[in-house]
Amino acid sequence: MKVIIVIIVLFFMHFNSIAQEFKIDASYNYLFANQWDKAIQTYNFSRPFIYEKQPLFIHGFSTSGTYIFKSPKRLKHGVNISYSYFRSSSENINLNVKLHLHFLKLGYLLHYEYPGKLNRLYSDFIFAATTSGLYRNVNGKPFKYDEEKSKALGIGGEISFKTGYSMTLKNKIGISPFLLVAYSPYFYSPNTEAVITQTLGLASRTSTGIISAQLGISFQIRQ
Repeated sequence: MKVIIVIIVLFFMHFNSIAQEFKIDASYNYLFANQWDKAIQTYNFSRPFIYEKQPLFIHGFSTSGTYIFKSPKRLKHGVNISYSYFRSSSENINLNVKLHLHFLKLGYLLHYEYPGKLNRLYSDFIFAATTSGLYRNVNGKPFKYDEEKSKALGIGGEISFKTGYSMTLKNKIGISPFLLVAYSPYFYSPNTEAVITQTLGLASRTSTGIISAQLGISFQIRQ
């Protein structure tokens, strides 16, 4: 987490002098990854003795920062960095399992501000490179496999569409509720099944498609 914070701070400092608008977002994040769901469902099915089943990765939260570059046009360019977190937790007798899923994304965006009566509306198209890390804790301790901490790293690409409604609070400061929908057609994470079920190639593929949606609020500062 500390490394992620440092990356975001350096990102903001680098682009501050050339930005027309800066945004910080916070949102609820819904996730659907069919191959990861299969792995968790297989884990639950193969362990009929557990009372509380392992939940799917569905609900999480996201935060992001966006810089939009100076331009007189309605269609502007920008950069975006975001972090998302999901957790799957189950508690059973002598077996408490927590799965921690992290995403870090770096993207390029096209920002469009609508004219006329719709001038408070805006839309963003974001093209991002995505990385992930999945970690497993058992009974409060990191799970180890072959004397190493169990983890699954992933990489892929994502395209997303975001739309929001801007409201000015004071001078150049504003807020905007927004909705974002994202799709990753191919996300490669070969060790995800091994972290979840301790098997490989039996319950799921090494890659998955990912659909996600966010509902949140954006805090805006205009230069």
